[in-house]
Amino acid sequence: MKIHHIAITVNNLKESENFYKEAFGFDRKKEFVKKEIGGRAVLLELKGVCLELWEFDDLNGVKNYSSRDLKEIGIRHLAFAVDNLEKTIRELSQKGVVCSKISFGVSGHRYSFLSDPNGVALELYEK
Repeated sequence: MKIHHIAITVNNLKESENFYKEAFGFDRKKEFVKKEIGGRAVLLELKGVCLELWEFDDLNGVKNYSSRDLKEIGIRHLAFAVDNLEKTIRELSQKGVVCSKISFGVSGHRYSFLSDPNGVALELYEK
């Protein structure tokens, strides 16, 4: 068994799709609409990992989600494995993406955090 996809609800589908394509190299696999729930989605794929981005007509007033508190129940962040942290941060910076300072984790690896356009926490994890 393996994970098929990770779903993320976003404020602006096109902006979020462009972010994941430009910053990380995801490719669009599929676009679909679920009229009964007022939602549109795109399925993006990168090396066998799929992101399902959803945009809804009514988000009940929710704007951005930005909690990185590991003590809160639920998914806290999405981590991307990278070979060279400095190089990846430099490349993302050239695309206008702001990353946190590099930290050294208890796992023995270095990491840096950033956010997608919706405030979803993303981690760059050096292998």
